[in-house]
This record gives sequence, structure tokens and C-alpha cells, in this order.
Amino acid sequence: MLDVFGTIGSVVVVLLLIVLATLAIAVVALVALAVMAGSMTNWRRLWRRLTGRQAQLTLKLSGSAVPERRRAELSGGTPRLRRRFLLGGD
Repeated sequence: MLDVFGTIGSVVVVLLLIVLATLAIAVVALVALAVMAGSMTNWRRLWRRLTGRQAQLTLKLSGSAVPERRRAELSGGTPRLRRRFLLGGD
């Protein structure tokens, strides 16, 4: 009778160890996937979206860096148009 209980106990311990090892491998795999997904996430944009804030412009263009058309619109003038002339005849 004790031999039967000893055998059942050994089988239960082995099955428990197998289940725990499987759970440990699954947890490690999930952590690795979470780290990989986290490295691809744009955290600043996600934080702004969660808090409801708008994106702030950090770079202000000035002088020759601003495109010609936008500069003319802001100063109230008419932007110059680039015209293309076809070379050659019909």
C-alpha cells in the first residue's frame, strides 16, 4: 500500500515539475516579446495620446530654411511660381 502511495506521489511531483518548467518558459517568452514590442513603440506619441496633449513643434524654421512659397504667404506677398518651358517645337 505504501509503495502505491510512493509511486503516485513521485508521478505527481514529476508532473508538477513539468508544469512549472513549462510556465517558466512561457513567462520568459512573454517577457521577451514584451521587450521587443516595447522597443518598437513610439513612447512619446503614446504618452501624448493617453494624456490628450498635442504635439509641440520643437523646430522653428527661419530665414533661408523656410520654403519660398511659405515665406511669401506669411509676409502677405504673392509667391513666385516656377514656370517650366518646353524646349523645342511641336
